[in-house]
Amino acid sequence: MSERCTAIVKQSGCSPESMIRESNPKLLRVTHQPHARGWMHYFEANAITNGQESLATQALFLVAHPDDETIGASAALSHFPNSVVIYVTDGAPHDQRFWSSFRGSREAYARLRLQEAKTALALAGITSQRIMSLGAADQDSIYEVPILAEKLLAILRWFRPALVITHPYEGGHPDHDAAALVANISRRCLQREHRSTPVFLEMTSYHARDGRCQTGEFLPDSTGTSEPILTIELSPEEKAKKQKMMEHFASQGQVLQGFPIGPERLREAREYDFARPPHEGPLWYELLGWPMRGEHWREMAVQAFQAFGESLCA
Repeated sequence: MSERCTAIVKQSGCSPESMIRESNPKLLRVTHQPHARGWMHYFEANAITNGQESLATQALFLVAHPDDETIGASAALSHFPNSVVIYVTDGAPHDQRFWSSFRGSREAYARLRLQEAKTALALAGITSQRIMSLGAADQDSIYEVPILAEKLLAILRWFRPALVITHPYEGGHPDHDAAALVANISRRCLQREHRSTPVFLEMTSYHARDGRCQTGEFLPDSTGTSEPILTIELSPEEKAKKQKMMEHFASQGQVLQGFPIGPERLREAREYDFARPPHEGPLWYELLGWPMRGEHWREMAVQAFQAFGESLCA
């Protein structure tokens, strides 16, 4: 590891010992082997009936904010008993205009959002010891990608999950796209290290379509190609559980009204060109008039890739 990489690791405090052993000593480390039948096998009804196999199908959810995992993958959360949930941000923007009706400090808002997540995820069997935050501020994660990726790499090297479930690159939210970028960089680094690499999957988030917000579906590929998509039809019990989980995110109640409870979809993560926009026309967060612009986001993404190409995966 180069001096530059070592400096970033020390700055971020992202060694496995500092991030995992001390903060979450009860977390279980397991080793998985890729399944011969492909990643969809892990989601079959009888795939985790055997206790030993359930340990080996540990899933790690890398999501931008508290509530994203519930919106996009509530069924998968309950399906895997050893899931770990990693939040890229603390869910609290610097600009108070985005705080809904909360009144207080940014730090207090971040604590509220984390507590909401712990309460909601408990319904899916995820204990608070299995929830971590990489610590970026909401809407600003693109500025911390090198540190965020190094933190994630430390976690992946320690847990060695079978699956990583994250966001697609679709221009819906700058933090969703940053999560996709961090996951993409981390996967490349693990492959370059010749380590056992988990299967990286994507859940649906949201994106602009004809000037409106499209939820629950992936952005169509402009090339006409597509990967197999696993569609999970929620049972009445699963729908009721998801509704209860979403209700625990009370601070986001108004936002969550725009996400109807329906089928959940997963696909294998794509290899994106983050120097190019995810689609033609304005991105959803640009249509909302947010401070971040797509062009600036892509400039920062290119810089992050250059940093990792020079040293951090060496």
